[in-house]
Amino acid sequence: MLGIVLGIISGLTPGIHNNTFAAMILAYLPLLSHYFTPQELGVIVFTNAIVHSFIDIIPSVLIGVPEEDTAIAVLPAHDMVLDGKGFEAISISAISSLMAFLLSTPIFLLFVSFLSKLYNQIYAFAPHFLILVSIFVVMSEKAEIFEGSFAAWRKRMYALLVFLTSGFLGFVAFEYQNLAEVNIASSIFIPLLTGLFAAPTLIVSFKTNKIPKQIINIKMPSFPSVLSGSLSGALVSLFPGVSSGIATVMASAGLKDREKFIAALSSANTSNAFLCFAILFAVGRVRSGAASVFLKLGIDKDLSLVLFSGIFVSLLSTLLVFILTLLFLKFIERIRFDYLSFAVLTFLFLVVYVLTGTFGLAVFIAAIPIGLSTIFLKIRRISCMGCLVLPLILNNYLI
Repeated sequence: MLGIVLGIISGLTPGIHNNTFAAMILAYLPLLSHYFTPQELGVIVFTNAIVHSFIDIIPSVLIGVPEEDTAIAVLPAHDMVLDGKGFEAISISAISSLMAFLLSTPIFLLFVSFLSKLYNQIYAFAPHFLILVSIFVVMSEKAEIFEGSFAAWRKRMYALLVFLTSGFLGFVAFEYQNLAEVNIASSIFIPLLTGLFAAPTLIVSFKTNKIPKQIINIKMPSFPSVLSGSLSGALVSLFPGVSSGIATVMASAGLKDREKFIAALSSANTSNAFLCFAILFAVGRVRSGAASVFLKLGIDKDLSLVLFSGIFVSLLSTLLVFILTLLFLKFIERIRFDYLSFAVLTFLFLVVYVLTGTFGLAVFIAAIPIGLSTIFLKIRRISCMGCLVLPLILNNYLI
């Protein structure tokens, strides 16, 4: 239950990730060990990570503030809110995450059983995999039917420029991220992703006075989208240094239908969060901050404990997403959305400065025009994920 509470807090609070709480648990381990056994702390870390992967869609959809896992969902989800379908978007996400967890359970067992024999070959392929992902992101950019084939290549050129520009910014940000590490909650992801994805959406939202009445309707996701997202999350979890943000890129590239887009993204997010622990169990390698803390707690790798607690919190998290969304909607439907957008943008400036200092603020401000360019050029914002992909490629090939 404590892991669930932490997952709700980290999922709803901009700038706070489940890795933040995992790091805090490790930092205060001598104190916490008086109240919890290492096994109990491991359950808290694991359940926090899973619940977070369900809850973090809510601020992305309703106020346009994403994290790494949900960044590219901001604009399609925001469009659904403006159409009165915000609750539908979140219901698709919640059910997709639940289905992804269930689909990932047999994959978890397969990884634990067979992965140790194939790990070295997979590790060697990682840089080439990232290049293929980059080509896929750019080439999957398409024009509208009436625009013609030349327009498609023009959009791909725009996408390449945005990919390279955001990639350069990401490379600089990660190269000097020590300048942004001012406290335990600091992360260079905060200014980088809020600048590329959240701030542009909020700026564009200034022209929206009030959001329409939201239709309370639960909609089932597309199963092929959930399956592709789950498999993308599984594939990305295999590669060192490749984050869940890359899984969302793979799962959603080429998708224009916003409902399928959200389903694929949410599935990839939850699948990757879960299967990072499978990699830890199978080969003892770390693929997430939560898995890293789990390893450092020095506890026995209890498969049944992880699987049963995971299934329990996944079911409960689905219900929690619906309840929290209904509460949020009662709040945002009563206020002017342009005022809310301005207040959230101001809050983000403060969060970035407090958590990452002057360097983080500089990264945040530099990222905003890159994010805005995707809106004005009418290309998919998935190209901004070059901020994660390109630094990984450069680190693998040049360093």
